[in-house]
Amino acid sequence: MNRRELFRQTLLGAAGASAAAVSGQARIFPEGYDASKALERADWKPVFFDDHQNETVIVLSDLMIPDTETPGAKSALVNRFIDELLAAESRETQQSFRNSLAYIDGEARKRYKDAFVHIPKQNQIEFLTLLAYPHTLATWGEASDDNPGHLHFERLKDWISRAFWSSEAGMKAIGWNGESRHGVFTGCQQPDSVHSGQERSPRPNKE
Repeated sequence: MNRRELFRQTLLGAAGASAAAVSGQARIFPEGYDASKALERADWKPVFFDDHQNETVIVLSDLMIPDTETPGAKSALVNRFIDELLAAESRETQQSFRNSLAYIDGEARKRYKDAFVHIPKQNQIEFLTLLAYPHTLATWGEASDDNPGHLHFERLKDWISRAFWSSEAGMKAIGWNGESRHGVFTGCQQPDSVHSGQERSPRPNKE
């Protein structure tokens, strides 16, 4: 499923359900409406993140999936996609994401005396590496439930990676050529009489 379909089914479905609950009337979108195009607008503004949170997600996404021979997460605008999805999520999920961003900033301030987005890139990489690989050789393979930093890192990485691999850039990076995977659905080609049971194939004779 590409980002356009995921966006429509996840975001628009949730937004429509929310609108219906408030007004008693389902939200109506015009035929051919593609909300994913709004992510590419030059005047795009976050609806869930504040400016600092948005910038933090941009930096995190660029460090986790950087541009190489193909576009990375920053170029794929994963921050915008995540922002739109979280705006339609439950309060619990929203707060969970905010908590992870706050943890990253708080620990960066303790260690480097500044917010994560403002410390040098070398320190950003060093810090994320510590969160991604918290174990020493003596504790390798043990559960990380007692390491909140690792859990927060994994939560953010999961959101960023899923947003990226559902994007056009992400799918092309793993070989998608832009064509529809299943073509146009034409329905069953059998005549109606087969479905109604009026036409049955003859049974083979038993010898």
